[in-house]
Amino acid sequence: MYTLTWLDRQEQRIERRLQLLRGSLARWRGARVGQRFGLGRGVRLLYPTCFQAGDDVTISELSYLHCLSARGVVIGKGTSSDRNLWLHCGGTLEDHTHGFFEIGEDSFIGCNAVLGAGGGIRIGNHVRIGQCVNIHAENHRFADPTHLIKEQGVSYQGVVVEDDVWIGSRVTILDGVTIGRGAVIGAGAVVTKSVSSYAIAVGMPARVIGIRGEEKR
Repeated sequence: MYTLTWLDRQEQRIERRLQLLRGSLARWRGARVGQRFGLGRGVRLLYPTCFQAGDDVTISELSYLHCLSARGVVIGKGTSSDRNLWLHCGGTLEDHTHGFFEIGEDSFIGCNAVLGAGGGIRIGNHVRIGQCVNIHAENHRFADPTHLIKEQGVSYQGVVVEDDVWIGSRVTILDGVTIGRGAVIGAGAVVTKSVSSYAIAVGMPARVIGIRGEEKR
């Protein structure tokens, strides 16, 4: 049976102090953050004046957050992300009116998440997001085959994930989707259409196979 040693505990304490120090530097750069805000090693927080977080928020190591947008990035208290989060609000210096990212309180984002928030991503409270989840709140236009896809522009609808949702590992959620309160999305699903509250959805494309709380027949 393994137990934590004194050195293990010291290492944890030192790393936490370093996270808080990096968080203080982000505040000095213009981020609006609460108490005990921490940043892991190697985190890149671009456009910190567009970033806001509540108390007890931690962004783990090697994450990349591009926050440039009129509404910015807002993270509720007690929410955290695991390592290697990639978040981009889609803004440029010439055009940063459309994107944003908002997540509520007591939520968690697993490692290696990719969040393209060009059309806006809003996530509620008490949400659990597994590893390697992709959310894409934008779409390339491609209807005209006589023009390059890159020349046809991008459309934005946005993605909404309501409270108390569990999104399994390697799920992909596409633009225009709303996932209702209390829903569960099974690992590996590709969600192309909205999912109702308390539904259980799996597959590619995702389909509802049950409702939480209903008795099996």
